[in-house]
Amino acid sequence: MYPVLFHIGDNPVHSYYLLWTLALTLAVVFSRRRMTYSYGMDDDDARSVIIWAFLGMLLGARAGSVYDSWSIYSADPLKILRIWEGGLSAVPAFLGAGFVSFVYSKRRKIPYWMIVDAAALPAALTVAVGRWGCFLNGCCTGIETTVPWALRFPSDALGLLRHPTQLYYSFGALFIAAFLQWAESSWLGYRNDRRIGGAVLCPLFAILYSLLRLAVDPFRSDFARIGMQTNRSLLLGVLGISMVWLGYSVYRGKNCIRS
Repeated sequence: MYPVLFHIGDNPVHSYYLLWTLALTLAVVFSRRRMTYSYGMDDDDARSVIIWAFLGMLLGARAGSVYDSWSIYSADPLKILRIWEGGLSAVPAFLGAGFVSFVYSKRRKIPYWMIVDAAALPAALTVAVGRWGCFLNGCCTGIETTVPWALRFPSDALGLLRHPTQLYYSFGALFIAAFLQWAESSWLGYRNDRRIGGAVLCPLFAILYSLLRLAVDPFRSDFARIGMQTNRSLLLGVLGISMVWLGYSVYRGKNCIRS
């Protein structure tokens, strides 16, 4: 793989950080545009909630990593602050962003569903792009397999082939993004033409992403780690809550149409 894409002088540019930074930057720009153009939010509110949600995402991602690798961080507590050294967890990151967005929406009296539905599609695309950074970096590798599309990673011995779980995540997230786009443009609608005044895309994303992780995670070589098992419990909880959330939004929307 290519953990280092190129050098700027003597400084290496790592594929993992470059692609995840690119993914997050695109998500911020895309989310702001969707909040203002597709959902009619005030631009100042859109910028503020994105900043706070981004900070919540970083805190959640770091907290998940610290929990997962407490023995490492307890030996060097300052390592918790050195986020440029890696150590981020995707599921707690989404939960952190969602929680901070919820608090912000209540303080500014902005409908929470607008924020999270606007950010759902960019979130899926973030995973689709960012996971290529994991692939090029050679992390989050799969278990040994003999399937035709199996790959050998540089750190492995000759002849040892693994599931490319990073690409499973990426292509799965791309499918989720395409499905959300189709659902919004073909059925849900925008602004005054929106059929349901409640969260639909966000619970849909949470359901589909949870199913993706629950299906792919067992193929990872580090599936037995405590962090992965904690993520599995979180995913099951998110899946159940999101199904209830989606059902409530659709039920409420149908009642609004009838009235």
